[in-house]
Amino acid sequence: MVTRTTDKIPEYYDEGFLPWPWPEDEVPERIPIEMMQAPAIRYLWMLLSEYYGLGPTMFSDTNIPIRFDPSNRRVFIAPDICLAFDVDAIAIGIRESYDLWEVGKPPDFVLEVASRSTYRKDLYEKPEIYAYIGAGEYWLFDPTGGELYGQALTGYQLVNGIYEPIEIAPNEHGVESGYSAALGLRLCSVTRSRQSDLAVAQPGLVFFDNYHYPVSLLVQEPDTGLYLVDVRGQSERAEQAEARAENAEMQAEQAEARAEQVEARAKRAEARAENAEAENAKLRERLRQLEQGR
Repeated sequence: MVTRTTDKIPEYYDEGFLPWPWPEDEVPERIPIEMMQAPAIRYLWMLLSEYYGLGPTMFSDTNIPIRFDPSNRRVFIAPDICLAFDVDAIAIGIRESYDLWEVGKPPDFVLEVASRSTYRKDLYEKPEIYAYIGAGEYWLFDPTGGELYGQALTGYQLVNGIYEPIEIAPNEHGVESGYSAALGLRLCSVTRSRQSDLAVAQPGLVFFDNYHYPVSLLVQEPDTGLYLVDVRGQSERAEQAEARAENAEMQAEQAEARAEQVEARAKRAEARAENAEAENAKLRERLRQLEQGR
């Protein structure tokens, strides 16, 4: 794909095109994420946020509107992941939109994750808009492995106003990957059949839950060859596992206490039955004695 910028804002105002012509009083702050996209978006955003650290000059967000026409706020595009360096991240967060005329520079990195309702726009409409606004890199990830985008991972770099393909090739582990100069990292698409091999090569590596789709997205450090790990997510999962273990232990203790209560009730009932039998025996003996005394 080669996309050249123009000196005119792309006219995508017809129904079904981007940017959407939202009514002024219905402009959304976020675009809904589809179930097919959500795992990869959340996972990649978490990895990048942990790797760079969310500071005052690095902005990263998901599905935030990028507005590029100051005369019409209804004109925007919302990438699944947007990342920009050397910007006022606090101001962008307060506005809850990436307004180019306010920020002063385009995003360095944008990525779209395929969905069945938007993949055509990702392929045929959005590249022109991203090139127009000057997004440094445009990446596409397809969890189906290429059913929608043609391949699992695709990347483009803006060179002199034109999007040129980024080479996608196997890395040292045989995983399809491409180098992002904007991130200084490699994006990798991993089929489910290769996950066990990578888990052996890097113990502790965790793959995001991509439901029934065959491909996961990983991020690799070129210098070390290590894949980024969702430390926060691992900590949360460890805490959840600990909480589940504690809950299971508490339930076991409660079950044991209930069993002891049942056993105690059974013993009390047995004692009452024995007492009753003893009383009945006394009564029978008393009756026998009375009958003999007649």
